[in-house]
Amino acid sequence: MSTGRRLALQGVLVASVAVGMWFLVFHVALRPVWHHTFDLRVYRGAVRWWLEGHPVYDFVRPHTEKGFTYPPFAVLVLLPVALGTETTATVLLTTVSGGLVVLTTWWLVIPVADRHGWPRWVALGVVLPVTLAMEPVRETLGWGQIDLLIAALVLADVVALRRGRAWAGAGIGLATAIKVTPGLFVVYLLVTRRWRAAAVAAATFAVTVLVGFSVDPSIRYWTRTLWRTDRVGPPADPNDQSLLGLLARLAAPDAPNHGLWLALAGLALVVGMTRAALLHRRGDDLAGVTVTGLTACLISPISWVHHLYWVVPAVAVLVDVAAGTPVATGWARRHPRAARAAAAAGALAVVGVFASSLIWFFVAARAGPRTAIGENAYVLLVLVLVLMLPARVPVDVPGERRRQRGAASSASPQRGGVTLRACSPQDVDQGAAWRPAC
Repeated sequence: MSTGRRLALQGVLVASVAVGMWFLVFHVALRPVWHHTFDLRVYRGAVRWWLEGHPVYDFVRPHTEKGFTYPPFAVLVLLPVALGTETTATVLLTTVSGGLVVLTTWWLVIPVADRHGWPRWVALGVVLPVTLAMEPVRETLGWGQIDLLIAALVLADVVALRRGRAWAGAGIGLATAIKVTPGLFVVYLLVTRRWRAAAVAAATFAVTVLVGFSVDPSIRYWTRTLWRTDRVGPPADPNDQSLLGLLARLAAPDAPNHGLWLALAGLALVVGMTRAALLHRRGDDLAGVTVTGLTACLISPISWVHHLYWVVPAVAVLVDVAAGTPVATGWARRHPRAARAAAAAGALAVVGVFASSLIWFFVAARAGPRTAIGENAYVLLVLVLVLMLPARVPVDVPGERRRQRGAASSASPQRGGVTLRACSPQDVDQGAAWRPAC
């Protein structure tokens, strides 16, 4: 095939996916894309209220019941959105979030593209519209939320761990200082025995708590505000796709059984962190981090749809397996074709459910088993991903093999068009299992 014809076909593929996602989001999905950056306006109002000398946690946006729910340090992080006009703040946060979508998507896609010999621009051109179409990402942009910043800080630590950076863990510490729930990633560092990174994360968080006293010299947030989840909305709201939200909708109009929720959340925590540690030990740190993020969404009392960003890297892992990267252990290792088919089906299901905003087709429908499953589809799918997301065998990308021809001459076994090479336990402990040389 000539170069011109190949480029034309690739361009048609990218354009077709972009148009398909546009049609799905704007003509199939019931959920509107733009929410007038309401949450950004709450942030902005609270920070400006504080700059005027008022206690930040006394702020309530006019004509609503919404106030500031993040730790005091987050006020300092959000200062830039309060200093200009509302339009400037909207443009600033949307631009930063959009840039982070491109950056994180590039980081997730390029290793997969290189492993399978796909042109990078085609891979990014196909995946970026899909990522933007998925409801957690577009909800973050539409509400003016900061979840993409949180995810980027955590993923930056994944990179730092792979490269052995002394500051690895700082991103998780900062993310926890802004929104608390990323604190589960500190537990992930502990269960994967990366003591230094866990200490850096904990120390970073501790410093931000001390800095936060310059915003609020009391301990009001940590003793009262943090525990008042009713300030952000009722758990029966379909937007809350946590385990508590699921129980609240099943029990409505009665209140959910909090003892049952604590038991289920505790079980999800144990299972989720056990699986995350196992995925790491098998050499797939990205899968381990992803399962940790999804577990945090399950056990948090409030997990709005825009908190569920971690389904995006889950799709990246599934697509990689579907394209031929072997799974580390289990039946999937023994039945590679079935594993590829299952991964492809899983990736399509996750994208289809989230890009179509599936739960909103069932909201306000007549009660019944189908409605119960439909309006809780996100939390149920997150639960399946926590239980089933596979660990991939560490592989060398083709470009790195060419640069290391001398080492490659030592006859590595091949499978599925990629060279398999086991990482040492030391490599895995350092988070290096997905480095090109390992």
